[in-house]
Amino acid sequence: MKFKTVSTYAIAAGMGLAGFAGIALADIKKPGVYPKRPITIIVCYGKGGGSDQAVAAMQGPLSKIMGVKVNKINKPGGGGVNCLPDFQQAPPDGYTILQHGDGMASKYVSGDMNLHPTRDLTPIAITNVAPTAMFVNPKDERFVSDGVASWDKVVAYAKANPGKLNVSNINVAMELATMGKLEEYFGFTTKQVMFDKPAQRYGAVIGGKLDVLMEQPGDVIKHVQAGKLLPVIAIWPERFKVFADTKATGADYGLKWNPLLRIRSFWVKSDTPQEIKDYLDAVFAKAYQGDDHQAFLKRKALDIVNSYYGSKDMTKIFDEAVATYAKVFKATGQRIRKDMK
Repeated sequence: MKFKTVSTYAIAAGMGLAGFAGIALADIKKPGVYPKRPITIIVCYGKGGGSDQAVAAMQGPLSKIMGVKVNKINKPGGGGVNCLPDFQQAPPDGYTILQHGDGMASKYVSGDMNLHPTRDLTPIAITNVAPTAMFVNPKDERFVSDGVASWDKVVAYAKANPGKLNVSNINVAMELATMGKLEEYFGFTTKQVMFDKPAQRYGAVIGGKLDVLMEQPGDVIKHVQAGKLLPVIAIWPERFKVFADTKATGADYGLKWNPLLRIRSFWVKSDTPQEIKDYLDAVFAKAYQGDDHQAFLKRKALDIVNSYYGSKDMTKIFDEAVATYAKVFKATGQRIRKDMK
């Protein structure tokens, strides 16, 4: 993927916790009898991955606040598209919630799906915002010396072996665009191997079958702590505090770029009653702020940037994301839906 111009969107740090404004979190009143039975969250990616972890961390707090069980169903496949038929068949009553991410914007622009993320759906909350890093196997002597991983060695190997550096990745525009930017800036090419299932994606590098993993730090922090993976580069303006010894693309290599971010979010159908949408907006805000969930964010290194945006701000973010991905796809010659050309 060659980049002529990349104008990415970034979550504005100045927005702070704007999503909490005006929400009386201490006393949230139910809209009539809703909810009176269990709620189902459809997760569009596999078990054990970042999306699955994000939903699992919210299940308990949400259930406690709403007084009903919140269930989780994983529907992976198709790069986050195979989940949509089940969601579309559900009635617009607030009992089925979709959990997806930034792929909702990119896949709408590419035409891989026809659901506009703010017109056909109503955004409820963003609960995870995560930057990206690259990881290697700690035993890989090509890239690791005395327990320290070297991005310079990765780049040198990739340049000496064009197209032979195997990257374990996922077929989602954010990761593909990020890898494309790294290739362009550092001047090498790779072979990307795509996996929908997180366990396969991580295991390919842990098991030594592939060379480098692209992933969000929090998703694989347990593997890093267990000595199975080693961070080699932070794709961020500054070094991550959680990996303070790992160099960053900006601070250490001079890459001036607003990196694309992994966003994990929740939606309901646009024709869901407004009082239910407002209720869910408030409930998600309260669940996010709970001590248990805040501990999860810290444990998973999801506090590198602000990770919460309510319905109003999430709508603005995804409208901007659609516009930006359209510009990026046009500039890079990628497929774009007919009504956006």
